[in-house]
Amino acid sequence: MKKDFEIEGEKMYTIRETAEICGVSRATLIRMEKAGFDSPRYVDEKNGYRYYDVVNIHRIKLYQMLQLMGLSNKEIYSYFDNKMEAADFLAALNERLAVAKRCVEEFEARLIERGSIRYEYITLPEVMCYTFNAPMSKPKDQIEYNYRKVQEMYDLGFKPAATVPMFSIAPGVNEIYEKNHSNIGTTIAVAIDPGHIPDASKVISFHARHAFSLIYKGNDDDVMQNGADMLLEEMEQRNLKAKGPCYGICILGPFFGTQIDPDDYVFRWAIPVE
Repeated sequence: MKKDFEIEGEKMYTIRETAEICGVSRATLIRMEKAGFDSPRYVDEKNGYRYYDVVNIHRIKLYQMLQLMGLSNKEIYSYFDNKMEAADFLAALNERLAVAKRCVEEFEARLIERGSIRYEYITLPEVMCYTFNAPMSKPKDQIEYNYRKVQEMYDLGFKPAATVPMFSIAPGVNEIYEKNHSNIGTTIAVAIDPGHIPDASKVISFHARHAFSLIYKGNDDDVMQNGADMLLEEMEQRNLKAKGPCYGICILGPFFGTQIDPDDYVFRWAIPVE
C-alpha cells in the first residue's frame, strides 16, 4: 500500500510508536484496522510493517473520546462506516451527555451552601416517565408517599432511567399565579427505560423545553412550600413569560440514601419559558 500524497517533512510512526502515543496496545490498533475504523497511512508491501501519521493518531484519540462518552464500539464503527445516520449518532451522544450532566448535577449539589437559593436557565430533557398522582403535602410526607409509589413502579416491572431525577408537575401555571394550588394534587414523574413499558396507561412522554429555575438546598418549610411562587416573582422581575406548568425536581433526597441530613436535600423548581 502506497501513501496517497506526500507532505514535506512529514513523519511516519511505527505501530509501536503509535500505540505508545495513544496509550493503547498494538492489538487494539489491529482490531481498529480490521473493523475498518482506522487503517495505517502506509503499509510496506515487502515486510507488512505498518506506519501511521498525525491524522491516524487524531482519529484514534477521537475514538477514545467517544468511548469515554459511553458509546459502544458498534455505535462508533457504524457511524464512521456510514451505517448510522448523523442524527441518530448525535442522539446517542446527547443521551450520554444527559447522563453525564445528571451525574455532575448530583455531585455539585453536595457542594452548594445550605440555605442558599439561586436562579438559572436550564434545559428540561426529553424523557419518558412512569407517572402517578399525589396530594400536595409537607415535604417529609410527600417524600414518603413518593418512596412507596416508586416501589410500586418496580413491582409492576418498570425499570428506572438514570438520566433524569424524579420530578413533579404542578397544576396549570395560571392556577399557580392565582395562588390556588395549596390543596391541588400534582403529577409525579419518574424517568423510565423506554424499552420496558408493561403498562402504557401509566406513562407520559415529556418534550425537551427551555426553562428558568430556582435551586435550593435546605429544609426550610417556607421555601419548600413557596418555591414556585418565588420563582414566578423572579420571572416577573425579569419579564419572562411562562410557557408551561411548574416542574418540581428532587435533585438529591432520601432516594439516594436515608442517612442524608434533610438540611442537605436539594430541590429545583423550573418553569418553561418562551
